[in-house]
Amino acid sequence: GLTFHKEHHFLKCHLCGYQRPSPRQCASCNAIDTLEFKGFGTEHVERSLHAIFPQIRTLRMDRDTTGKKNSHEDLFKQFRSHKADVLIGTQMIAKGFHFPSVTLVGVLNLDASLSIPDFRSGESVFQLFTQVAGRAGRSELPGEVILQTFLPEHPIINLAVSQDFNAFYETEIQERKLFGYPPFVHLVKCLFSDPKLEIARQAAEDTYQHLQPRLPTHAQILPPMPAGYPKIKDLYRFQFLIKTDKIEPILPLLGDLPPISASMKIDVDPTSTFF
Repeated sequence: GLTFHKEHHFLKCHLCGYQRPSPRQCASCNAIDTLEFKGFGTEHVERSLHAIFPQIRTLRMDRDTTGKKNSHEDLFKQFRSHKADVLIGTQMIAKGFHFPSVTLVGVLNLDASLSIPDFRSGESVFQLFTQVAGRAGRSELPGEVILQTFLPEHPIINLAVSQDFNAFYETEIQERKLFGYPPFVHLVKCLFSDPKLEIARQAAEDTYQHLQPRLPTHAQILPPMPAGYPKIKDLYRFQFLIKTDKIEPILPLLGDLPPISASMKIDVDPTSTFF
């Protein structure tokens, strides 16, 4: 998937860096200026703010504006010295910044993180909202947080808004115990990649077939499948997961695998099972 960057009018992949000029006409009918770009990117948010408040001063902190050395610190200093009224950014502005004068924080499109098929997605959303909400009202001035969501009835959203840490923990820990996820088990992610799809897929399948009969009874191995990002930088990616309550007996098996043609990475207790 390519993301449209309006300022320079190009399309770019945020995974591998590939980019090309944005088309100005339809490839099928050659109609000009009929293409529309949808989404909630930082550029889109900035344009919308200026349309509503023409005199507003904004700063953007995203991949485009933080590519140079010390750019994070420079933007931080500008905002802290009141050279802008609004700071617009991706998750990178959610934590680590202290702005005593900030009284309002807006969180846009938090739902997107909930749709990631990873057992930690709910935890990540709760954590992100808590962190970004903490940017408002950090000094003597009271703070306010506005959350934009398409899922206002979602239990994670409601727990995050109410900041009910205990209820969130109880809900999350029960689900993880029921489905067998950390902290009740260890996870091992085995990732295979190759420029040829069939080689990557076959390497994952062969390694899975080798490990399955050799794993101890307390371990569970899930079948191979395409990784969350099935292709990055011309490399096709497949993976499988191992669940076990005892990691020590598994490690020797992972160190004595038959040779394969694809590249293989082993991640013990990965931070994400999707990416």
